[in-house]
Amino acid sequence: MKKLFAFAGLLLFAATAFAQSESNIFSHFGGSVGIGTTGLTIDLTTNVTDFVGIRAGVDIMPKVKYSTTVEIDGVEDRQVQYDMVRTLNPHLNLPATHFPNKVDVEGKLNNTTGHVLVDLYPGKKTTLHFTVGAYFGPSEVVQVYTTKDEQLLGVAQYNDSQARAIAGFPKIGAQLGDFFLEPDATGHIDACVKTSGFRPYVGVGIGRNIPRKNPIGVSLDLGAQFWGTPKVYCQGNELTASDVEGEDGGVVKLLTKVKAYPTLTLRLTGKFF
Repeated sequence: MKKLFAFAGLLLFAATAFAQSESNIFSHFGGSVGIGTTGLTIDLTTNVTDFVGIRAGVDIMPKVKYSTTVEIDGVEDRQVQYDMVRTLNPHLNLPATHFPNKVDVEGKLNNTTGHVLVDLYPGKKTTLHFTVGAYFGPSEVVQVYTTKDEQLLGVAQYNDSQARAIAGFPKIGAQLGDFFLEPDATGHIDACVKTSGFRPYVGVGIGRNIPRKNPIGVSLDLGAQFWGTPKVYCQGNELTASDVEGEDGGVVKLLTKVKAYPTLTLRLTGKFF
């Protein structure tokens, strides 16, 4: 993020140096604020020529928490197996427990980003523009964790007892989309969705990055950030897709399948000089 602000400061210096020249290169400087799928956007902008503009800024996404549920796979059969193991092996001291069909989890979004974008205008006076550039953000975009570890404590004890009794015995866990989440020894699940921190961007929009005649203008941008194939980690270990697809998980399940983040931003632009 420090490099991003340093780049923005460099743009300001360049714009000031050229502002008084008769050349139309770096002759104007401005800024914008906007809102959209990237959160609150704040930009510093300048024009390289009448056909090229540069924007650098930050996109502040609130760290919103939300609750969802994920299903537990095959609990009915496993309940019978657990009760049998508990009865036949009293020395294991396994407590009586009931495996839940679903477990409550909390998700937290972490997607505040920075960006450097270049707007390309087909004509000197046109407001239509094509945009290329990149967004920079955290690789860990979503965290998912249990809020009540006691819900899966019996599951963790079952997994431990079966692993000790029968090598390779299938364990119980939460099914998040195509991924199997196994609780740790305390019944806690701590998972996250990771993407690339460097995200090339391609888009199209209407509006000049710096208004030509009026001090205030409006710009609308639509595009996509290409952040690669999302990866899911649980307890710090990368997971591979399982054979069973869970029905729950909400937005987290969706994010595990999306390779490009859609970007729609409405901005209010202004000219400083």
